[in-house]
Amino acid sequence: MNDNVAPPSATHNPPRISPGKRLLFSLVLCFTLFGIAELLLACFWVPPPPTDPFVGFSSSVPLLVADERSDSDGDAAESGLRINPAKLVWFNDQSFPASKPVGTYRIVCLGGSTTFGRPFDDSTSFCGWLRTLLPMVDPERNWEVINAGGVSYASYRVASVMQEFARHDVDLFILYTGQNEFLEWRTYGDLIESSDTPGVPAARALSTLATKTRVGQSIQSLVGRLRSTGRPDSKQILSGEVDEILNHTIGPASYQRNPSWYRGVEEHFRINLRRMERIAQGAGATLAVVVPASNLRDCSPFKADFGDGIDDAARQRLTRDLETARELLADDAAAQSLQVLELVLEEDQANADVHFLRGRALLEVGLEDDAAKSFQRAIDEDICPLRATTPIKQILREFLAESSVIPVDFESHLAALSQREQGHVCFGAESFLDHVHPTVEVHGEIALAILHSLADQAVVPTKPTAQQIVAATGVVESNIDLRTQSVAFRNLAKLTHWAGKFEEARRNADDALRLLPLDLESRYIVADCLVHEGQIDAAIEQYTELFKIGNFDRACRPFGELLAMQGHTEAAKGYLMQAVFVSQGLRQASAYESLGRLHESLGENELAAECFEKAAQLRQ
Repeated sequence: MNDNVAPPSATHNPPRISPGKRLLFSLVLCFTLFGIAELLLACFWVPPPPTDPFVGFSSSVPLLVADERSDSDGDAAESGLRINPAKLVWFNDQSFPASKPVGTYRIVCLGGSTTFGRPFDDSTSFCGWLRTLLPMVDPERNWEVINAGGVSYASYRVASVMQEFARHDVDLFILYTGQNEFLEWRTYGDLIESSDTPGVPAARALSTLATKTRVGQSIQSLVGRLRSTGRPDSKQILSGEVDEILNHTIGPASYQRNPSWYRGVEEHFRINLRRMERIAQGAGATLAVVVPASNLRDCSPFKADFGDGIDDAARQRLTRDLETARELLADDAAAQSLQVLELVLEEDQANADVHFLRGRALLEVGLEDDAAKSFQRAIDEDICPLRATTPIKQILREFLAESSVIPVDFESHLAALSQREQGHVCFGAESFLDHVHPTVEVHGEIALAILHSLADQAVVPTKPTAQQIVAATGVVESNIDLRTQSVAFRNLAKLTHWAGKFEEARRNADDALRLLPLDLESRYIVADCLVHEGQIDAAIEQYTELFKIGNFDRACRPFGELLAMQGHTEAAKGYLMQAVFVSQGLRQASAYESLGRLHESLGENELAAECFEKAAQLRQ
C-alpha cells in the first residue's frame, strides 16, 4: 500500500433549507425592500394630486381670489381669500385669512346645494349651525367654518373645489355629496373597464390598500403616465360650470332609462370619493363624510315609465290601472289601491310611480317598513334620478367602511328621529322642503349628527347639550329674513311647478304665502296647481283672491279659460280680453285663440274668426 496516496475525502453536503424557511426569508426580504422604498419615497417624493380619469373642465376661473382685508380703522391688514365674485351664482360669499391664525381650527364644508343651504343660504345651512354650535361645545378653540357648497355640484366638481382649498391649511373637510351625480351628462364608453377601480370587491380592496402607501401611489402615477403617453386625452371636457341635463328641455324629458350610464356614474362616484380621501391626506386634513338623506314620502318621481319590454296594449292597460290606484288612494281606499298596484307589479316593476304610490298605500295600511322600501325603490327606478339611489348610498357606506375617514350617517340619524316623532322612517315634508333640501331645523340635525361623530373621534370634547341646542336654534332663527325666505319658497315652488310636481309646488307656494300673503306669483302657482289636481272650485277662489290683491298678467288667460270652462262666460271674456292686451308674441297668440274659442262657443262667429286670424298672424 502506498502511504503517499491520500485517502478519499468524504463528500460534504450543506444543510438543506426547508421551503417554509425559504418563503419566510423571501417575505422578510420583500417587506424590508418595501419598507425601504416606502421610507425613501416618504422622504423625497410628494405624490401628485389624484386626477379624475373621466372628466376635465374647460374653464380655469379660480374659486378663490385674493381679498384685501382691512382693520377697524380701515387700514390695510393681513391678506385674505374669498370666493370669486364670478362664482357667487353657485357659491355663498365667504372669506377667510390667507394665513390661518394661531389656535384656529379651519373647517371647509363641501358638497352641492344642501351644503350651500338652498333654497336659503349659508346662515341657515348645516354650516351655519356648526359655526354657531362649535364655540358653545368648545369655547377654548377658535373655530372657522367655511361654506364651500356649490349649487348642483356633483362629486367630480366637489373634488376640484376640495383640491383648491387643500392648499390653505385646512384641518377638517366635511363632505355632503351623492344627490347630484346624475345631473350632468358624461360619457364613459369603455373607460369604466380600464379605470383604476375594478368592480370586483377583492380587486377594489387591493386597489384601495395600494392608494394608502407611497409605493402604491407611485405605481399608480407611473401607470397613469404610461397610459397617457402617445395617445390623445380620452377625458370628456365639461364646461367650467354646471350644465344640467334639465337645462336643455322642458322638465325631465331628456332623461331616458340607461342602465349602463347609471353604472358609469356610480363607478365615477366611487373613484371621486377615493380621490377626495387622498386630497385630504395630502393636505394633512381630516375628512368627515356624511351619508345624505332624501324626501321619501312627499316627493313623487321626476320621470316614470313602464319597462321597455311592455307593448303598447299592455302599456295602455297598466296606465289605466295606475290611474285607478291613484284615484282609490285619493279616496282613502288604500287597501284597494294596494291590490291594484300589486297586480301592476306582477307584470312590470320598472315604473317608479307604481312604487311611490305603493309606498303611500303601505304607509296608510300601517306597513311602515315595507313602505320605506317601496319609497326607496321609487327613487331607484326614477328615470330622472335627482336623489341618491341605493347604489350611490351603498358605495358611500362601503367607502366609509374601507377608509379612515370620519363617518357621519345622517340618514340613520334622521331615520331614528323620524321613528321617534312620526312612528316610521318614511320622512317627508316635515323634514324636506323639496326632493332633497332639508328644512332649517333638519339642517340643525345634520350639524348635530356631524358633531356627534366629531365627538366620537375626539375632534370636539363633547356633544352639544340640550341647552346649547336651544341657544343655537335661537341664534340661527334670528338670522332668518322673512322676505328672503318667502322668495326662496316661491323660487322652489316655481321649480317644482316647472317640473310638473304640482302637489309639492303647491306646498312650497303655501309656505311662501304664509310669510308673504300678498305675493301674487305664489298665489298664481297655488291656483294653477289646484287646477292640475282637479280642485277647480278651490282654484277659482285662489284666482279671485289674486285679482283682489292686484293684477298678475300671466294669470289672466288661465283664469279666463277656467271661468269659460265653468260656464262663467261674461267674466271669462273680461279676463281673456285683458290677457290679449297685456301679452306679447306667442302668449298673445294663445290669448287670442282662447278668446276666439269662447266667441265660437257663444255663436259669435265673426268675432271668433277675427281672433283666430290675429293669432295666426302672431304665430307667423
